[in-house]
Amino acid sequence: MRKNQHIANQARILTALVLTSILSVGSGLTLIKSATANPASFSATTTNEVYANKNQSNNLPTLVTNAVLQDVVSRNGGSRRNLQVINYSRKTWRNGCLDLPRPNEFCTQALVPGWLVVVSNGEQKWTYHTNNNGRSLRLALETNSSQKKLPKKVRDGVLQEAQAVSGLSVRSLSILNFTAKNWADGCDRSTPPYPCDPISVNGWQVTVGAANQRWVFLSDNDGSRVKLASSENQTNTAQSIPIPANELPPPLDQGVVFRQISSGGFAGRTYQTVLLNDGRVIRVRIGDANDSERSVKQTSRRQLQQFQNLLKRTRKEFNNRSYPAPTGAADFITYTLTSRQGTVQYNDISQSNLPQDLQPVIKAWNQLLANSQ
Repeated sequence: MRKNQHIANQARILTALVLTSILSVGSGLTLIKSATANPASFSATTTNEVYANKNQSNNLPTLVTNAVLQDVVSRNGGSRRNLQVINYSRKTWRNGCLDLPRPNEFCTQALVPGWLVVVSNGEQKWTYHTNNNGRSLRLALETNSSQKKLPKKVRDGVLQEAQAVSGLSVRSLSILNFTAKNWADGCDRSTPPYPCDPISVNGWQVTVGAANQRWVFLSDNDGSRVKLASSENQTNTAQSIPIPANELPPPLDQGVVFRQISSGGFAGRTYQTVLLNDGRVIRVRIGDANDSERSVKQTSRRQLQQFQNLLKRTRKEFNNRSYPAPTGAADFITYTLTSRQGTVQYNDISQSNLPQDLQPVIKAWNQLLANSQ
């Protein structure tokens, strides 16, 4: 009987194992069927975690951007509209603490794919370590503790100079990076035969951006002395092409010294601004039937004369040529400048790479517009 009972027990155990295997397989098939029938139930976050090694995109995910910006706002207050991601890169952190362990914290020893993200409000920077989807993130406090804050006077001075150099509104310009820096400016002694002794200036190096453009400026500590670091910014000269005769604008009317036509950008509107020989500056929007955006301002006689003299010295630059935008560029603004000598055309993306002799004309014209009342 004992032998028969032992055989019966073995049979029961074997039957139980077989049933368990069948149930496990059935459960697996049910899960697979559910996943196939309802793919939308898997969030983008889950997909990023599971297939991170297959996703080679170098674009920062929106989930990560939102998580980082929200954390900055939660810690410091203010509005997200004042924040901008100024730098990011893919990283693989060495542990579950994202390489930023807290005191006496145990970190799981596992590689974590993620991102290094730098955010700025134009005055301060924050550096974050995150995982692939932003659910796990840490602020690099040790980086921020040594990071100085960009003084408001420097910020305002740099943006004002960037507006003059670029011809863009301050609203469209963003401070992307800044660092404290000593730089040389001018000479302390230049009387021959003595050599020039550069004056050391304590201040800042500030990078300003708009669309695909970048400008690097040097400023003193109170923003009263700002200059474009041309050696770091003017690296390549844009290539020009002739403007077809049928695309050239009409010659200037009598009494007109200079004309600018701007078109494109996000709004897609076209504006014409003319400078008259009596110093009036008239700006209108082409196609505005009600003339609601028409403005008339006046520049000083001195600035008018200075600008006319500059046009005479740079007349060869108005040679009916265009400096086109890079292939694939979008939402850029095209500027068509016409003097008595001819026309030149460029865009806000290629402006920083225009010929050196053309740059002063654009800068002087933007300053004239800014100073007109």
